[in-house]
Amino acid sequence: MAVIRKCDRLRLPARPDETTPSYLFESLDFPVTDRKMEAFLAEFPIQSKPSTPHRHEGVELIYVIKGQLAINFDGEDVSLNESDAMYFDSSMLHSYRREGRSSCSAIVVVTPK
Repeated sequence: MAVIRKCDRLRLPARPDETTPSYLFESLDFPVTDRKMEAFLAEFPIQSKPSTPHRHEGVELIYVIKGQLAINFDGEDVSLNESDAMYFDSSMLHSYRREGRSSCSAIVVVTPK
């Protein structure tokens, strides 16, 4: 059992070298060791640009808390609105893009297959 307080979380950009990050994320389960999943709070600011397409082992679940988010999954755009969720094989090429006129926030859970 672990409790991770908001004040103890670290907020990081998707890529530290970006001047305008695609998204910011906070680990919701660090510093738990031997995790069987990783959970993040992802924030997509108004000025954010699309993320670089990427892939990784396992599966991913995205739940949109606020705003609109587009996921490009294997070349196909899927738009998610507030309270929508998407589950997919994350070994397929995917990227994220904020849509609409406001910022977006989502919970992202990643787990190995």
